[in-house]
Amino acid sequence: MGNPSPNPYFNLAIIRSPDMFFGRTQLLRRFYEAIFNRQSVSLLGARHIGKSSFLWCVAMPEVQSRFPYDLSRHLFVFLDLREYLRKTVEDFFHSVSKEMITQGAKAGLTLRAEGKGQDEFSSILDQIAEHDFFPVLLLDGFDRVTRNEHFGPEFFWFLRAQASVGLVSYVTASIKPLYEVCHRDIVGSPFFNIFYAYTLQALTPEEAHALVTLPAERAALPFTDNEVALVLKLAGSHPFFIQRVCHILYEEKLQCDGGEVNEQRIKNLAYRELQPRFKSIWEELSETQQIQLQDEAQQKGNTQRELPELSESLLFRSFVRKTCEIGLFHMTTDELETALEKINDPQALGMTNLRLMRVVFERLGKDSDLSNTKRGVIIREILQEALERLRGHGSRTDATADWKYYNILYYRYFKHRLKNDQISRRLGFTSIRQFYRERSKALELFLNVLFEMERAVSVQEQ
Repeated sequence: MGNPSPNPYFNLAIIRSPDMFFGRTQLLRRFYEAIFNRQSVSLLGARHIGKSSFLWCVAMPEVQSRFPYDLSRHLFVFLDLREYLRKTVEDFFHSVSKEMITQGAKAGLTLRAEGKGQDEFSSILDQIAEHDFFPVLLLDGFDRVTRNEHFGPEFFWFLRAQASVGLVSYVTASIKPLYEVCHRDIVGSPFFNIFYAYTLQALTPEEAHALVTLPAERAALPFTDNEVALVLKLAGSHPFFIQRVCHILYEEKLQCDGGEVNEQRIKNLAYRELQPRFKSIWEELSETQQIQLQDEAQQKGNTQRELPELSESLLFRSFVRKTCEIGLFHMTTDELETALEKINDPQALGMTNLRLMRVVFERLGKDSDLSNTKRGVIIREILQEALERLRGHGSRTDATADWKYYNILYYRYFKHRLKNDQISRRLGFTSIRQFYRERSKALELFLNVLFEMERAVSVQEQ
């Protein structure tokens, strides 16, 4: 091995080098088009998806030069607002004004602070306009401002007015839309209507591949094809996940002096490092998204994922399975009974926890329809097969003892949907209490059959 450079995958926070800012081509094109036309943009994306890096890098001439928009007279001003939950309006205007003066000086502008608060801000906007420049405020973590009750309706009216007369564009970054993360006094504010909303999602396969391979090649320690495949398998197309897995792989290659690395060790080290980030991402998700990811954590090779930036990562899927305890399917008899009551409604059945059985995903296949109705049909087939495993010997009769548990389930859930007292009389129980005890046993046996079917499914780790 030659003399490789230090590990290039070192970024734990904002990416500040254009050489390490990969992809986002389509989003950048739309973003620059909006800014060129003096519009405002709301940038949305999950935690760690790269919102801060995007805001920082869009101000770089090296990145801007990739697109056919002349932004040489635009003054990009980055401000980190993630500590603004307890700041005041005056703090905001002073910080923004100070940063505009600093950035203006770098562009050769002499800007003076005059007045305080809104007056100071307005004065600097006017001075920038007099120099025939246009300010673009890159406001990272702006949801901290919208949550802060110190920032009332008049503040947002003022900001909107400056954008409306063409003095400034705002670019905000937040996990959720601003109108969803604002205090009650500004709900419905017209300020929220001035933004084009763009979402930062997964990298494309080509972009992800470039992020994995190019930095290592530049550092004279290229990854093999198998190592590239391992990174993409573990990290998926999430840029931060890729960075961290690549960092670990690069360090291991240095230790091995170019020899073959231990893939299981890479996986274990990467999971250990990313697990706290996975936890923070998970806690920010909506209940609907968490349910969706539980489903996607079980899907084998599915190519139609709703949240690919997360569920394409084997490591994140492992985290979801461990967090939700779905590594091995489990269910109580009460949950099973609730599901059985829905056996004639495929859509409702497809929404029960039975959907998490690996045998369900095995039968759905790689490219199957993943609608609740389709899942419900598959689940009903599996339940019917489980019932058949409780058959007694010979022909079924109501009086035959080894058909007892089959008959209870058959009459109650699968065939006639008889009432409990009707089944009790039909099968000759001496009391309804005895019937309930036997029905509980039947459900336990039935659940054990489902568990056996799960254990029989050999699911190779994705």
